Amino acid sequence: MRRLRRAAAPYYHQIEAILRDKIANGELRVGGRVAPEEELRRMYQVSRATVRRALQNLERDGLVRREPGRGTFVGEAAAAITDLKMTCLLADLIALGVPAQVQVLEAGMVEASHAVAAALALAPGDETFAFRRLLMVEGQPFSATRIFLPRALGERLRPVDLAAQHLLKTLAHRCGVEATEAEQFIEAVVADANQSVLLGVNVGAALLSVSRTSYDRARRPVEHSVTLYRSDRARFFISQRRRAAGAGEWVLGKRGARPFEPASAVVPQ
Repeated sequence: MRRLRRAAAPYYHQIEAILRDKIANGELRVGGRVAPEEELRRMYQVSRATVRRALQNLERDGLVRREPGRGTFVGEAAAAITDLKMTCLLADLIALGVPAQVQVLEAGMVEASHAVAAALALAPGDETFAFRRLLMVEGQPFSATRIFLPRALGERLRPVDLAAQHLLKTLAHRCGVEATEAEQFIEAVVADANQSVLLGVNVGAALLSVSRTSYDRARRPVEHSVTLYRSDRARFFISQRRRAAGAGEWVLGKRGARPFEPASAVVPQ
């Protein structure tokens, strides 16, 4: 059992984080019963109000449902991505037991647009390897991603690599290139005609767009991707905590796309 720490985050937040981790790692599964409030109160030696607030926060996010007289159960939104960091959405979904499949729709060399060239440190018009992936969750479109790689890396990938659960790990194993940091930009966009067909939504529907550029240890860009998530199927979760030293400073705790609302920049057509 993880002990709560004094002078860290509030106790209710620590209990909430512990339960989120148990949901993320599969210890608590959809439909599973969460320990009763009294048991949690004794386990962490806190008040019932503290336990209740932690459960209320989880219920607000759809991760648990509370049934009077029966108890608290893991909710459907536990098909959630609680921590993307440098990982891959598909790999996280599979790790949580969510039925997910990836379809590679197209792949080949293309001329880099100004945005892609800037991200990959290329000259506009230089060739880059691009491919598009559609992620299906429980048989329905969840997100669409277009990925751009420097030509030298793209040429070394096999067709099977393009559908790999974790692209960054594939680049490390196949190409000897290890991504150690990434920058992401998140914005809201509306679906155009092509995107509406791809994701099965109406033209003008709200989408969440996430643009990511990954870098190696020498700060060289190795991958640029733009992902569109259906806003009716996923949302992007971010939590922060106050840094122990330095009043007013906050650091990123967790982030991730979860089935219910989602993520990234301008998606090339």
